[in-house]
Amino acid sequence: MADDAPVLPDHVLAAAGRPGLGPRFADAVWDLGPFLPRSTSGRTIVFASVADPVAARVLREYLYSRLRRGNPSLQRRGPMKLTGMFAAFAKARAAITTLQDLGAARLSEVTPAHLSAALERWQAISPGEAAMRVTALKHLFAHGPFLHSDRLLVNPWPGRSGHAVAGVVRDPENTTERIPEEVIGPLLKAAVFYVTTAGPDILAARTEYTRLQTAGNEPKSHRGNGSARARIDAYVEELRGAGRGIPALPARQARKYPRVPMVGGVLQAPNTALVARLTGVASSAEVRRYLRAAAAEIGYETGGLRTAMSPWPDTGRPWRPGVGPFELTFELTQMRTACWIVIAYLSGMRDPEVRELAPDCAFTEPGLDGRLRHKLRGKVFKGRKLTGEQAEWVVLDIVHQAVALLRAVNDDPTHLFGHTGMTSYDLVLYGSVNLRLNAFRDHLNELLGTPGTPYIPPAATTADNPASDENTTDDEAKRQDFVPWRLNTRQFRRTLAWHIAHQPFGIVAGARQYHHAELALFDGYAGTSASGFAAEVATERAIAQLDYVEDLYRDWNAGHRSGGGAAARVNAEFDRIRRELGDLPGIVASPTRLRTMLQHLTKTLHPGILNDCFYQPATAVCAHRAKRAGRPLPLLTMCLTCPNARRSSIHRPRLATARAQAQRPLDAPAGLSRLQTAALAAHIADLDHALADLPPTAPGRARA
Repeated sequence: MADDAPVLPDHVLAAAGRPGLGPRFADAVWDLGPFLPRSTSGRTIVFASVADPVAARVLREYLYSRLRRGNPSLQRRGPMKLTGMFAAFAKARAAITTLQDLGAARLSEVTPAHLSAALERWQAISPGEAAMRVTALKHLFAHGPFLHSDRLLVNPWPGRSGHAVAGVVRDPENTTERIPEEVIGPLLKAAVFYVTTAGPDILAARTEYTRLQTAGNEPKSHRGNGSARARIDAYVEELRGAGRGIPALPARQARKYPRVPMVGGVLQAPNTALVARLTGVASSAEVRRYLRAAAAEIGYETGGLRTAMSPWPDTGRPWRPGVGPFELTFELTQMRTACWIVIAYLSGMRDPEVRELAPDCAFTEPGLDGRLRHKLRGKVFKGRKLTGEQAEWVVLDIVHQAVALLRAVNDDPTHLFGHTGMTSYDLVLYGSVNLRLNAFRDHLNELLGTPGTPYIPPAATTADNPASDENTTDDEAKRQDFVPWRLNTRQFRRTLAWHIAHQPFGIVAGARQYHHAELALFDGYAGTSASGFAAEVATERAIAQLDYVEDLYRDWNAGHRSGGGAAARVNAEFDRIRRELGDLPGIVASPTRLRTMLQHLTKTLHPGILNDCFYQPATAVCAHRAKRAGRPLPLLTMCLTCPNARRSSIHRPRLATARAQAQRPLDAPAGLSRLQTAALAAHIADLDHALADLPPTAPGRARA
């Protein structure tokens, strides 16, 4: 390969509008940044990190080949996408380094014994890591004919995938962690608060400070100026009258002032630079002495700008004590992170899709039902060409509010999350979203938590902590116990898909919990975006259906009663499965086999509030009563007497609530018409019959 050969294929250069440019084969650093989406964390490949010059050239040849050729043996028919270069380089370099450590100085010297020793070493790290490095070796072997400096002569583990070789068992369910309800609830509540309330406070403080910087209020020397002392006096009187203190140095700069004491989280020294801005009087030793004397009387306060902070709803107190220039910069970062959370979680978008949004991404248009839909326009990158494909997402109004807030503070012409840095435009969340998410969590605990009770609950409790015992003190237990939930970007999409799939009728749980006025159904909320979110929700829904059927079976097998027209049919199927499994007292049936045998019941199951429907069109009352509509319509009173309905112990409290609600109008002083009375009486009779099938007694013994 010629040293001056372009690294990137012609179609990549053409798509970026840079034909003939880009890194050259022999370059010590391949700078791929100009050809990648701006949110991509990796930008360069540095071959200087490879000490062996032969290995460095092999890696160059390997990456060059992978950009142009697929690997049919690993079901990769096409060339590697440019965004995969960084992982491919890292895994291949790690594999080569291990083989060299084991005595194979060159790939051509590798033997099956070296491969076995390498696999053992990688599995000690983790099976997943071993699978990736085995796959890298398979790629190196497949591209061997195009590697001229060195190549593998031994085919590593032919006929077996990297996962099979490493012993990785693929889980059919999504293995991305779902954020627990006790974590996502307060996290989203705070993020929404930042968008709707704290954000405007921050913007107001920003406007105030910008005005101080540009209004010609530059601090001037007070020497020979009799009005300087008057202005300082007036400022201190203003603070005293408002019950405020002297602006203190930022607490987060405590390391810069090790001799300054801190009381209640506030450094006991005046922020003379801010006072100079506020009064127009330059800082001096005399001014500092005067401010310290005043602080001895009225105290110090965090921040110092005049903008008031709105109350946090749970306490009625300001959501933070106050802001100064330092706190303002810090809070702007937290606000941008809160906007990311709101956009990502309430849209189902992936992290790159969020960070690649343009400033004009938000728009509205009427839906098929005539209602106004809030939408985002962006790009999908996963499984698409390097430049992505256009896509749209249906979202809630709060997402548009987050976009508007970002537009108010960011000034990048092409990226919503971009803003002017020290020397150039920079994405505020570029390459560090996970770090910022966890920093936001910690900030919320500091702002809104109390001693010993963090605002975002820990991932484990004392009861779950094996390190705790009866001899552990309360303080020790708290220290052991506080394991913050580690947030990452993938968890948000997974959690939203789970909530949609696990809620009755597919309603997004957060819409009610987080006080949104509007509920959005899955068809309008998640839409059919090209991002594939609908498919992920469908997968989660299938798992949720199977979980629910398994709960019904275990409820039946524990001896609980069931009722409804479909009870005999479904219970007979449960009995057949129980006999085949041998699921008897004292015998533990295989959970995997049980779920497999229950799978077919999910195809007709429609979980409901007052009963479950195991739909059979031939006997469905709703299908017969709604023929004129051309499609089945769920009719509540019909479901209670339908042959397809089945009720179990979970429905009893709901049935009791429904009966009480139906009885209330009959007991009200205002009279009802005869037809209304008759209808309610008939409905109550149906509910009483359903309740009679589910007596409120302790469950019977397990079925033998």
